[in-house]
This record gives sequence, C-alpha cells and structure tokens, in this order.
Amino acid sequence: MTITFRVEDGRAILAPMAAIITPDQLASLRDLLAEQSLRLGFAMLLPAYGVIGDPWFEFDARVCHLSLATVSKCFDHDPSLIAILDEAQFLGRRVRVAQTEPTGDITIRLSLNPDAAPEIALANPQALALLDGLGIDRMVAGMVPMTELRRRLTDPRIRRRLDSDPDMAESSETLATMAALKPIEGEYLLAWI
Repeated sequence: MTITFRVEDGRAILAPMAAIITPDQLASLRDLLAEQSLRLGFAMLLPAYGVIGDPWFEFDARVCHLSLATVSKCFDHDPSLIAILDEAQFLGRRVRVAQTEPTGDITIRLSLNPDAAPEIALANPQALALLDGLGIDRMVAGMVPMTELRRRLTDPRIRRRLDSDPDMAESSETLATMAALKPIEGEYLLAWI
C-alpha cells in the first residue's frame, strides 16, 4: 500500500456537475495528454489508482497548459464538458477522470488539486516515518494547513531530523516545493491518503 501526499485547495465552491464521457472520448483525451506530455516535457496524466481498462481507475489530467478548444475537441465540444474544463483552467486546477464501478460510467469532474502541485507517493512505512519526522500524528489519511507545514519545515529541529535521513531528504524537498505554492485566495492544504 502507498500513501500519496498532495496539495488541495480546500475550497468548498460549487463546481460544475460531473459529466459522463464515452470510452472513445477517454481514449482521445489520453492520446492528447500523451502527445502533449512529450511536447511539454512533463506528465499531463497523473494516476490516482488503477489504469485505464481496469474495472476501477481514477486519474487527474492537467488541462491548464492546453487551449480550451484543443481539450474540448476530445469531447466533441460538449457544453457540460466545456464548463468543467473552463472552471479548471480559471481556478488553475486539474480535472479528475474516474470509473468507480466495473460497468459504471466514466466521469470527469473538477479536481481539488492545483494544476502545478507536485505529489509524493510513498510506501506506508516511509510515509508514516515522514509524518513522524514532521511531528504530525501518524494517520493513514489526513490534512494540515500549508501554513502549518511551512512552520514545521522551518523548525530547525524538524529540518535536521528530516535532512539526517537520506530516505526523507528528497521527500522534504518536494514538501518544501509544495509549501511554497500560494493560491490566489484562501490557503492550500497538504493532504495524504
């Protein structure tokens, strides 16, 4: 099992309703993201669990770097999809694509994750050791405000503890990158599950 640390914006805004897409539209989006990943030099499709074709899967798609027309073409310029893509680009978020039942619909909705935020996926023992290093209660899932993460990363005792363990050094640098992200309004959260 793994635990993924990610940035969430924590805003409880009324997002557009999730839309249902077809397998062909999903394939078109996947092809577009693969092509653009090569062109831009970074991953545009970020798996949460499973892979396309599994009975259950979920992934985030980074759509902020692409034109609305380019992405909406994958969905035949469906107005309900354009609303989701437009909101994602306006808020600087990813979109979440999921199939949660083996024969269920494939849905696309606004993600809680900011577009440019990195993620860390660690095996449970390493993730729990990282939480111990940060002085955060060992929970398999949780969240803390980003101001709290910044405070902990600048605490000399915690920083020495993280830097002394080579396994945590890389993760602490990614956490520092996450902590440096600033939203336009409100506050980001560090979430793990």
